[in-house]
Amino acid sequence: MLQYLFPLFISLQWLHGFATQAPAGCQDPAVVKAAEETLDYINAYRDEGYIFSLNRVYDVKQEAKDGGVNLLHLKLDVLETKCHVISRKKWKSCEVKTVADVPVFGRCEASVTFLNAVSLQTFNCTIWQVPAIAIVETCPDCPTAERLDEPIVVETANLSLQKFNKDSTMPNYFTLLNITSASMQWVVGPAYFVEFIIQETDCAKASTDVDFAQCRPKNDTSGFCTGSHITIDDGPETKLPIEVNCSIYKHTPDNEEEKIQDAISHRMTEKPPSVQTPSGSVLLLPPPPIPMPPRASATASNCPGQRRHSLGLRTLKL
Repeated sequence: MLQYLFPLFISLQWLHGFATQAPAGCQDPAVVKAAEETLDYINAYRDEGYIFSLNRVYDVKQEAKDGGVNLLHLKLDVLETKCHVISRKKWKSCEVKTVADVPVFGRCEASVTFLNAVSLQTFNCTIWQVPAIAIVETCPDCPTAERLDEPIVVETANLSLQKFNKDSTMPNYFTLLNITSASMQWVVGPAYFVEFIIQETDCAKASTDVDFAQCRPKNDTSGFCTGSHITIDDGPETKLPIEVNCSIYKHTPDNEEEKIQDAISHRMTEKPPSVQTPSGSVLLLPPPPIPMPPRASATASNCPGQRRHSLGLRTLKL
């Protein structure tokens, strides 16, 4: 029992201390902790895309509300990780995409309240792919992004799925839901890399003469896959064997309250007395120009905070 009471005591002490004094700035440990947990919430509520990792706290502002509730406004710089949101992993356990993975960076603005527990109210994130010119300048041989609807990209995803359905031990066939990322790199010829989401269907592999058009998806099992397709550009076109790797996730029915509990279970042992569904959005924009347009300066002291990752880019300061 003591092992549960101690973390709860620390959490309540942190919340009480934060509620009685203004944040000292972006490098204040309490602000950083609030930002980290806010990102847990944001990732928990997203249904598409890749899990965000905190790069730095850019700005912070505290606002006192009625009833002893405090509202904290945060501006966060984030980076995409290699984990898709369907994995429901914590962002601290996910590896940030490097220049070899077609990285994506972004900015999130979020408002959270805290009285007896932290609660996400609103969030809005804008993300961009790192421009190809910035990647090539730093790493000339690294992959660069491809359009998701390119025929060769779609072919690579379909061939990868066919190989997975053939080789896996799963009892049912899977179908392609969507392609989430695609890139190209010159190896012995053009090499295409795709990442995509698959869904289990009700069509059993043991059946004969399966009509895939009639297969219905099962909502409790999906997967995140990476696949590659290499063509040797030497006389007649020769395609090397497809490579594919999939992580399969079983999903149990949940509700919004359970999503919040998942996001903060590492810190709190009891669910909040009331849970509200936050409003929020994630907007993906085309790669930005270099240099990027200037952004509004931070207003709080000791802001912006220190970056955790730079990706080694010379012409783009994340």
